Amino acid sequence: MKVSLVLLSLAISVSAQQHVFETEPPGTAFHHPIRRVAVVGAGPAGLQAAANLIEHNFTVRLFERAPHPGGNWIYSEETPVRESYPYAYANKLRDEPAGHAAEIPAQLPVTRYYSEGDNGLTLDERWTEHWQPRPVWDSLHTNSPKVSTELPDVQYAPDTPWVLSTHTIQRHVRSFASHHCLNSNDYCPASVSAPPVTAYSTRVEKVEKDDSTHTWVLTLRRLERLYESDRILAEWWTETFDAVVLAAGPYTAPHVPEIDGIVNWSKAKVGAQYSMYHSQTYRHPERYADKTVLIVGASVSASEIARDIGPFASRIIASIRPPKDSTEMRQRSLLRFPNITEFVPEIAFFEPLEKHNEGIRNGKIHLINGTVLQGIDEIILATGYRSHPLYPHNSTSRVPEKIHWTGHYIPDPTLAYTLGRPWVLGRYQSYGFAKVWAGTARLPSEEVKLPPTPDDRRRNWRSMWLGEAIIRRYVSWLNGASLEHGGRFVEPPPIENVELLNYYAVVHFLNINRDCQTTMDLDGLGGLGISTLANQLTGKDPWDALVFEDDDW
Repeated sequence: MKVSLVLLSLAISVSAQQHVFETEPPGTAFHHPIRRVAVVGAGPAGLQAAANLIEHNFTVRLFERAPHPGGNWIYSEETPVRESYPYAYANKLRDEPAGHAAEIPAQLPVTRYYSEGDNGLTLDERWTEHWQPRPVWDSLHTNSPKVSTELPDVQYAPDTPWVLSTHTIQRHVRSFASHHCLNSNDYCPASVSAPPVTAYSTRVEKVEKDDSTHTWVLTLRRLERLYESDRILAEWWTETFDAVVLAAGPYTAPHVPEIDGIVNWSKAKVGAQYSMYHSQTYRHPERYADKTVLIVGASVSASEIARDIGPFASRIIASIRPPKDSTEMRQRSLLRFPNITEFVPEIAFFEPLEKHNEGIRNGKIHLINGTVLQGIDEIILATGYRSHPLYPHNSTSRVPEKIHWTGHYIPDPTLAYTLGRPWVLGRYQSYGFAKVWAGTARLPSEEVKLPPTPDDRRRNWRSMWLGEAIIRRYVSWLNGASLEHGGRFVEPPPIENVELLNYYAVVHFLNINRDCQTTMDLDGLGGLGISTLANQLTGKDPWDALVFEDDDW
């Protein structure tokens, strides 16, 4: 049996006279057959959702703000506008989706042309503000093997190293897109009169529910570079859909920490070089040769950037704060830092710089334990990303509330979220979206799990979305639906993949850190200790232990 795609589900009982499709649990319903579906995001999750929906004869529109498919795995030498974003507007953008400082015209549709310097922006600045180049860097390699970082239908070559580079993953994702006719240069409508499936360089500005028609209205903005006339064409319009898959992922906007004085320091320059970067602007480690570098953060990005610049930098200092939760995930990342790393506590504030044209080396950085750092050449903010859900608009949670374990938004199951690790769950989740909205699967009637606190919710979702138990739940649900209503059957990942992952965990992680002692105390970090990964793996699901991006910085 072929492993297939699945994600969101709606339970369906049909009333032909009223065209009301009711689902379990009670209180969720959609009012007409689902025919036209929008998928927001063309990363590994969104591409799988679009492919499965197309396979089930839905009219699909796939929207991606970047010029190509890949999501976070699009490597580009382009970087966001550093002076205006995210620092000068840090307070404004901290709680808004990336790039959403742009206004939406009052009357739609509308078309505008921009030339160099309009509204104080260069064409490059306007272009990068629109699509926000992704945070991956040139030398990035995964911390999970290819058996757990592979999309269906397009396998890696047998001789591909099991530690994958960002460029290898980018080609792999683009291969999947091309295989399903979803790449940026593909045009594959169901008929000559049908609109194209994909819309790249197109940002979804707003998602709203029209209660009178029970449909979803998306406000869209597309940019096109007109090189012949040296201008940019901007278009705004709306489109209406019966259902929406939000596949933008949980890491959509760079997180700028609220530290006093950080905006002042971000303005420091030496020639054309800035002295403070978000990890989103990090691209090549060689530029840090012979420099003293302060990395703010203790998660995956922080440790991997430190490993990259270790052979070049003269000194690496990592400022980390005590973890709020997920201590084992924090320990895993700390073990990845190179041995030359000096750990210091959290930053209390940046003392204002006297001048902004002499760099930051003479500036003073005050730590919470009273220590003052000086002599820093570069600062990298590896403080992670935050989710900014397009819907519901008032949501403040990284993981949307009122979500069924399948990913459906319980108040209205015509809205679905891609959840968990798309390489592992995407094939099941996206198949579930298609079956539910096609009427060949019911939304399971199990209650929505809403733990009482945000920290508990985050921990429980991690264990649920990454372990073998959730895959077994999907297989049982989908195969039961196919047996009753028709459709292909699915099966769990091959057992050899789990064995390879266990082997990888021991060989790759433990060997890299084989010189680490059982514990290591960090002065001023509240007694935070680091234990060997062997203790973490005992009795734990290896998918949980290795493949989740810790968001504690």
